[in-house]
Amino acid sequence: MKKKVFFAFWKRGRPFSQWKKYLSKHYQIRSFRDQKKFFEALLFSPPDGILYQYEKSREGLKVLIKDIKVRFNLVRIPLILIIENEHIQEIENYLFALDDLLFEEASFEEVLLRINLTLKRLDRISDNNPLTGLPGNVSIERALQKLLGSEMPYAVGYVDLDNFKAYNDLYGFSQGDEMIKNLARILTSVVEDFTKDGFVGHIGGDDFVFIVPLEVAERVSQEIIKRFQVLVPAFVSEEDLKRGFFISKDRRGNLCTFPLPSISIAIIPVYKDKFRHIGEIAQRAGEIKKIVKSKEGSNYFIDRRA
Repeated sequence: MKKKVFFAFWKRGRPFSQWKKYLSKHYQIRSFRDQKKFFEALLFSPPDGILYQYEKSREGLKVLIKDIKVRFNLVRIPLILIIENEHIQEIENYLFALDDLLFEEASFEEVLLRINLTLKRLDRISDNNPLTGLPGNVSIERALQKLLGSEMPYAVGYVDLDNFKAYNDLYGFSQGDEMIKNLARILTSVVEDFTKDGFVGHIGGDDFVFIVPLEVAERVSQEIIKRFQVLVPAFVSEEDLKRGFFISKDRRGNLCTFPLPSISIAIIPVYKDKFRHIGEIAQRAGEIKKIVKSKEGSNYFIDRRA
């Protein structure tokens, strides 16, 4: 695998010459002493990360953050600031743009660990859904890819809210967002209750996915539906709750009656060599979704085909 590239703007000599030698085993470290060349390289060949020594150029840090990272949309490049203890109070105004701090007396092992943690944290955060905080599509694809070669059978559950657009149109996006966040909490808590070997991701909108060992998939689905049904009264008016439906516009703009909020879960068993590509799992899920969504209320359906 190709090494990630870090630009290091720091002074000559120790400890940085030693840091570079140690870090070069894991990353490609490109050192800069000239600030102009450093900024030019950032613009024309952006790295995977930046190590910046505060004491080498304090004014340069302002330029780096305000005039380069923000203006040229380089905010996703992790910035790790190297600083001496006595200057820690001076960087308060820069904390919004920093991803981590390193002190010059840090050991080689700590420097490497902090860099690794920064990359993993940013990778995780950048993929997380902004509404629910759950892993997004990149993480979901990775999780599904791992299943293809697993010796242990798993189940992938595709979850979505029924008639959610109509609900949003009537109750508003804020209320709809709250329902989505509460569904995310239900999925996460139920999966954690049944297995330590599970995964919950947010595809987007009202679509979610969970992965659990196949043996607990049906019980997980039943519990998700049970907890969601308890939640429903908090998200509909007393009038709609009493009559058992709400009135809203359909996709053509016509007023129609819709059932109270419910969820559909399409469960796809996955075991070794059943699928060649994760796209086949999604395709199978689409077929099962049509079946489960044709039923009234909240339901789950397990794909029994080989």
